[in-house]
Amino acid sequence: MNPNRKLIFGAASILVLLLIALTVRLLVPYDFESAIYTNPIKSDNDAQLTKSNKPALTPPAPSATVPPENKAKMVVFPQEGIPVLMYHSIKTLPGNSLGVPVKQFTEEMAWLCRQGYHSISPDDLYESLINQGLVPEKPILLTFDDGYSDNYSSAWPILRQYGFRATFFIITNSTGRGMMNWDQLSDLSKQGNTVASHTVHHLDLSKLSESQQEREMTVSKLEIESHLGVGVQSLCFPSGKYNKTTLALMPKAGYKLGFTTKPGKVYLGDNLLTLNRERIYGSMPMASFQWLFP
Repeated sequence: MNPNRKLIFGAASILVLLLIALTVRLLVPYDFESAIYTNPIKSDNDAQLTKSNKPALTPPAPSATVPPENKAKMVVFPQEGIPVLMYHSIKTLPGNSLGVPVKQFTEEMAWLCRQGYHSISPDDLYESLINQGLVPEKPILLTFDDGYSDNYSSAWPILRQYGFRATFFIITNSTGRGMMNWDQLSDLSKQGNTVASHTVHHLDLSKLSESQQEREMTVSKLEIESHLGVGVQSLCFPSGKYNKTTLALMPKAGYKLGFTTKPGKVYLGDNLLTLNRERIYGSMPMASFQWLFP
């Protein structure tokens, strides 16, 4: 072949290759943050193909299958009442029935899930009681008193596994030191749980003066609201103790709901400031737990 022709042919070939490379580069978008090329062409199942040396992320293992709360059938306030369960520590405490062993608590939450119960918040309960707001079918309010650290480390993972949320009544002067700290409480709140008042020092309100009661209620409420940025409208009476002065002060302090230790469900027409709860104690037989529900 003529040397000039060889030179021309070679130059033309290089030019063609450059044009092809430039065309491909323009057609394939570039991810500047991860420095990878992404092919926009999709397969039949619309999965986007990616060319990368990064290892694929493994999705987390699914938790227990539970019906999502937002898809639950919504109903009016049930005539059979709404159960409000009262827990304390989720831990084996020898000689102390306030401690519910993790195994027992897990079995109880698993049973509630299988029965189709849906957890609600105090706000949900209030709206249903006052404004005839709808609640999920088979509603239940799960409450924890005092704010033990195992509520976060043991109870919350189990609650989350079975699709439940809960209300944690905390003693604001006892955060940390074996109790939940503000970071943990903030995390619970951000994940859809409710943090409410169990007063500042867990004192018998019925034995305090009016000014002392007012301080226990207002300071605890303000502390929670300040730390977590949430409104607090529910109060749980320490040891279930209160008097007429307590009930008169509650609305002034901004509380709409009060929770006692008196057994029973919550029904339409109940006094909003003295709502019943069912205490769950350690070593409670499963048959006794199930008997609490219609």
